[in-house]
Amino acid sequence: MKPPEIVLVDEHAESVGCDGGGGPLGHPLVYYSFGARDQVDCGYCGRRFVRRGTPAAAQIEGAA
Repeated sequence: MKPPEIVLVDEHAESVGCDGGGGPLGHPLVYYSFGARDQVDCGYCGRRFVRRGTPAAAQIEGAA
């Protein structure tokens, strides 16, 4: 199974929108709220949105 695409977003972001990359291969535009979480996953395509400046982002940036 292919690992999820990871998208780093502004550390102050409260929500994100995902359309699966747009075009005919995308999916409907959906929005996700972070709340108290450092990351959220898209229920359609599996993209993972991670706030910069968080422990979750540090793990990703350290692995690159």
